[in-house]
Amino acid sequence: MLKPDKFTDLNRSLLYTVALLIKEFKENENKCSYGELYTAIEKQIGEDVLYLFLPAIDFLFLLGKLDYDLKTDVLEMRI
Repeated sequence: MLKPDKFTDLNRSLLYTVALLIKEFKENENKCSYGELYTAIEKQIGEDVLYLFLPAIDFLFLLGKLDYDLKTDVLEMRI
């Protein structure tokens, strides 16, 4: 589970990962491929990317902030 508690390292949390994703989208004109995003986040948070990356992507989709373009295989962030 991804529930925070008093022992949660904030630099290894879901919200921190979401913030990193938003930063990457802004640096890349709001469009990135899945692989590029994964690699960029992996460099910043290390092995925890296995547990945090996909839930962070799902979180942004649930908020309605991400779209997936099937033709170009690119994730696009809505402003």
